[in-house]
Amino acid sequence: MRSFLLVFYGNTGSSWLIQTLGSGPNTFVPGFEPLERWAWEVTEAERLDWMRTVFTPPRDRTGPEYQAWIEELSTNPHFNPPKFPEFSQVGFKMHAHTIEDHTPLFKLLLDAESKVVLLERRNRIKHALSVYRHHEEGKSQFEKAGVRPPSTIDFEKFHARVEESVALHGQSQAFWDDAVEMLGPEKIRRVQYEDFIDLAGKNATVERLAEFLSIEGYTYKGSALKKATPDNLATAVVNFEELSARYAGTEFEQFLGE
Repeated sequence: MRSFLLVFYGNTGSSWLIQTLGSGPNTFVPGFEPLERWAWEVTEAERLDWMRTVFTPPRDRTGPEYQAWIEELSTNPHFNPPKFPEFSQVGFKMHAHTIEDHTPLFKLLLDAESKVVLLERRNRIKHALSVYRHHEEGKSQFEKAGVRPPSTIDFEKFHARVEESVALHGQSQAFWDDAVEMLGPEKIRRVQYEDFIDLAGKNATVERLAEFLSIEGYTYKGSALKKATPDNLATAVVNFEELSARYAGTEFEQFLGE
């Protein structure tokens, strides 16, 4: 049984990516972020036990052993059972901090011969803006309303989101370092949100990951969700000149023109 873990932080396109990778009948995704909310109600050992179970389904999918497997996984309220029982691949997405002790996590992944995809976002300013618009303005990335009006930024609140973005990316880097050391570089691939912001990038990213993960039969579809924030910061931010002045000469200046 092949298996994989998509490790991500918010506002990086993870929903589109996991839905696309799991779109075929041969790949089973056991729920939308199945560990995230449930994770804070159970111990890390229980989370790891659940992951170990989901990565080791019984060979016979017709008898009582399979039903017992479904029942065991259903202790997680966010678990969705397979639509196609004869799947040959299991994978789901998880935040890097959901299981803080990486040693037993990577031992489990080694035992299961799992692979890891690490999803990140390169531009700290644009990432912070996505988070800011979601939390401060209530403009959810999941609403199907297309591009929303530009934002007038409160810089104190915005910089807190920049710092949040930096911290999340730091957690991702720490996960990458540990994964390379404990799993080996051949077991992990890095993907950036900027790799698939257009149609050509989406196709290339999915093809690359499908080959890495040995996924067959996926169905590529464009996302039903339109980007909430324009890619051009000058269009997305009303007080863009103030934003540019605020970060001129800092480590974040490089992201203003991307």
